Amino acid sequence: MGMTIYDALVLAEVARLLPRKARVLTLGVPALNFSAQMYTAEQARRRAAPGSVSSFATAAEFFRSLGFADVDALDISDYEGANILGDLNDPDLVHKIGKRYDLVYDSGTIEHIFDIAGALRTIHALVDTGGAVVHATPTNGFTDHGFWQVSPDLFRAAYGSSGYRLLTSTVFVFGLRPYALPAEENFYRSQGRSFVMANLPEAIAVFAAQKMQETPMTNVRLQEYYGVIHDGKQQASEYAFFLPFGSAAMGRAARGTVMRRLLLAGDALRGRLRALVRGGR
Repeated sequence: MGMTIYDALVLAEVARLLPRKARVLTLGVPALNFSAQMYTAEQARRRAAPGSVSSFATAAEFFRSLGFADVDALDISDYEGANILGDLNDPDLVHKIGKRYDLVYDSGTIEHIFDIAGALRTIHALVDTGGAVVHATPTNGFTDHGFWQVSPDLFRAAYGSSGYRLLTSTVFVFGLRPYALPAEENFYRSQGRSFVMANLPEAIAVFAAQKMQETPMTNVRLQEYYGVIHDGKQQASEYAFFLPFGSAAMGRAARGTVMRRLLLAGDALRGRLRALVRGGR
């Protein structure tokens, strides 16, 4: 799917929390769905002050701008330029790669892997202690994009029971006015299906966790809701951060025909004004 600007903001926040930034592994070779100028402007807006201008044109350059020394890309073939070839369905892939990483970034890969549970265990084994994993995976509105659409519950259960500190759990909703919502509890159980349909029509789960200890990813049995019912066990669910983005109310309104036309007209007018300003310099 490529790297969204929201992915980039989360990755930057995760990188800030890491004790080491020697190696990063991307699953696939992510295309950037934003420019360095957009990223710099968004970070400056969040700081309410101008910052240093980031300069990058590729995912590898973006990660180097965050301070990572080595950037590897894993894919099943080299058609997009990956430097490590392997299959996430392969249970021996970790040994074939032969090294571990301070960050593993999945920008829309695991939904294409038939053995998704095996892929998660492989990713877990590739993350070094103290390192982190970041997923950006379809959760709704991506029928036939891959084998799977996942619930944020999947990541909370898999990493929450495997020695990780949960950093963030979010859904990023696409559209003319995209927005982010915290996904720290089960939407279906807490808000209902009508909420999911109204607010998450085309969304990805953006999740990050930091490995604090070496624990096999073998303790995942049930979603938390059913774990409480059957086992009386409830997972800890404290998160390090949530990065707000956009407005859910504006995002919902922008899906209406009239509002969409008004917003598009406004965007076009602002684009023409910016072009006039640049031309007058």
